[in-house]
Amino acid sequence: MKLTISQAIEYFLLDQRLRGNTDKTITGYQTFLNLFLDWSVTKGTNDLESLTLYHVQGYQLYIDTKPHKNGGKQKLSKRSVQTYIRHVKIFLKYCYSEGFLSEPIHQKIKLPKAEKPVIEILTDDEISEILSCFSKSETGLRNTALILLLLDCGLRLAELTKIKSEHINFDKGYMIVTGKGRKERMVPIGLKVRRSMLAYMHKRRSADSPEDDQYFFLTDERKRITKSCVASLMGRLKKSSGVSRLHAHLFRHTFATNFLVHGIGDVYELSRLLGHSEIRTTEKYLQIASFYIIISKRKKLSYLDIKK
Repeated sequence: MKLTISQAIEYFLLDQRLRGNTDKTITGYQTFLNLFLDWSVTKGTNDLESLTLYHVQGYQLYIDTKPHKNGGKQKLSKRSVQTYIRHVKIFLKYCYSEGFLSEPIHQKIKLPKAEKPVIEILTDDEISEILSCFSKSETGLRNTALILLLLDCGLRLAELTKIKSEHINFDKGYMIVTGKGRKERMVPIGLKVRRSMLAYMHKRRSADSPEDDQYFFLTDERKRITKSCVASLMGRLKKSSGVSRLHAHLFRHTFATNFLVHGIGDVYELSRLLGHSEIRTTEKYLQIASFYIIISKRKKLSYLDIKK
C-alpha cells in the first residue's frame, strides 16, 4: 500500500486514539510528527516508501542543531533531541508493522546519548521549611495536605489534580489514582497524610458546585485545582522556603528515593506505586538511592578521618 508520510501519520494517530491514549499523548505525537513531515517536504519528499535511514539521520542532525524555542543560539538539550527522534522511531515501527514500509528502518535508528543530571532530593530540613510556610487556614491546610500527599505517594501532578473524594478510603488507608493512559491503580496513604487530608476536608466550606465538589483539592473559588495552580504554589514556596530548586516532580523523586533508601519496599513495588509501565523507568531510583546510602555511611566513616 503506497502512502504519503502525511497519510501514514493520519493512520498512526487514528490507531493511537483507538488504543485509548489520552488527548495529550496524541497531540504530542501529532506535534512531533508534523515537524518531521514539514522537514521531509522541504527536502523534496512526502513519499513514505522512499524514506531511508539516511533521511531520518539527516532529520536528527537538523534537530540536533535546531535553536531552542526561546530563541538565541542555545541548542536543544540531548534529552529533547531524544524525544523528537523517539516519536519518529515509534511512528516508523508502526508503519513497518502495518506493512506500509518494506524495511524496518526503526531498528537501525540510534537515539543520542543524553545527559543524566544527578537528582538531589529534598532533605528532612527542607521539607520542614516548606511545611512551616503554611497557616492553619483552609488554604494552608489544603496546601499542607497536598504537599504531604506528594511526599507520601509520589503522585504525578496531573494525578494529584484529578483525585476525587469518592476514590479515597480513609479507613483502609488507600486511594484510587488515575495515571497515564487512564490506567487506575491503588496507592496506600500513610496515617500522617490521612490526618492532614481529613483536617483540610473538615475545614473546607461547602462547595457551591456539586460537579467541582467531587474533586478533593479545590481552589479558593471552589473549583478543581489545576496544574497551573500547583505551579504557582511552587513558585511562591521557592521564595518563602528558600528551596530554590523546588518543583512538583521533585516530591515524586523524593518519595521514590526514600522508599528504597529506607527499605519500605523493593523496586518492583515502587514501580507499581509510581504507575510505571516498564521497570527500567523505575530502576533509575536504584542508582539515586545508592548515592544517598553511600553519603549516609560516609558521615559515619571516612578514610582520612580515621587515618593516623
